[in-house]
Amino acid sequence: MWRFALRNGWGKPYDAMVTKRGQLVTAPLKYNTTFFNAMTATATAYNFITPKTGQQFVITGYIVSSDKNVNSTNGAVVPIYEATSLTATSASKTILTLDLGKLDGAQVVGLNILTSKGVWINSTTDDATINLTILGYYIDS
Repeated sequence: MWRFALRNGWGKPYDAMVTKRGQLVTAPLKYNTTFFNAMTATATAYNFITPKTGQQFVITGYIVSSDKNVNSTNGAVVPIYEATSLTATSASKTILTLDLGKLDGAQVVGLNILTSKGVWINSTTDDATINLTILGYYIDS
């Protein structure tokens, strides 16, 4: 791995590196961690991310699917939200709201959503069963 410094217009150096795969990295390189829950009950908080002191969580994607039990007429509404506790079913801030039909699914990557400091990332569903995986990593706040 090659390391060097880039200088901004005022001469201040910033560390950078080029990986063996040819990637120019000018910020900390982090790998995603996955957090999964099979959401089998309605109106229940499912915790995905717990807060860590001095860090914030960055959501980079999600994978979601519904099973055959989800109502084919109304579907399932699945909010992903910041919460004040592990078991909170109400949002202090809604991050995303997913709407899924019966046997539906989505894979979304490339997100860069910074969550607040000291919050739990939870989700609920109004129709079970929903399988949800959240991808991301912690950064220093």
